[in-house]
Amino acid sequence: MISFLTHPVTTFFGGAILALIGIGILLNSKMEPNKTAQFVRDYRAAMSNAGESGPSVGSTAESLAIQRFTDFLKNVGDKVYVEDQTSKVYAEGAYFDDTIATHYGPAEIRRYFLQTAETMTSFEVNILDSTRSGADHYIRWEMIFAAPRLANGETIHSVGISQVRFDENGRVVFHQDFWDSGQHIYGQIPVVGGMIGIVKNRMK
Repeated sequence: MISFLTHPVTTFFGGAILALIGIGILLNSKMEPNKTAQFVRDYRAAMSNAGESGPSVGSTAESLAIQRFTDFLKNVGDKVYVEDQTSKVYAEGAYFDDTIATHYGPAEIRRYFLQTAETMTSFEVNILDSTRSGADHYIRWEMIFAAPRLANGETIHSVGISQVRFDENGRVVFHQDFWDSGQHIYGQIPVVGGMIGIVKNRMK
């Protein structure tokens, strides 16, 4: 019995099992509590705070606001552009959530996009179309980017929609992105991507 317990193969598998248990305990301890309801409350509150004072439908001011925002989207991989244009695109206190993080105001938003641009080796956004419903503008886009720490540096393709509200000066006061960051960001991180794949397969 003792020889069995001390056999290299037994020791190896025993160690592997203990390691997996340890990793499971560690990951479970790092899991965030369910905040989905709070996210929806924050989302609704941000829309309410943004108000509905943006440019009127079909106005030149509306066209300029949309153009300024879509130009910004297409250039968020350019650090010089982001540094110069963020405060011209986003109003003070603006709400921005891209499904990964939430930021408020031009300074935070600028810092976030600069950090994002720093991690990428290439970045491209193509605007597919846009529409308006009440005070909200919905801009549909395709994003193509590459980052050394994601997908072994290979190009990643994604599609999404930005819900945007403007103030009376045409600056963004509310910006909520809708896209699959789980697949296109977290799913491309080594180990994490594999774990996400396991969860997806179990839900099929």
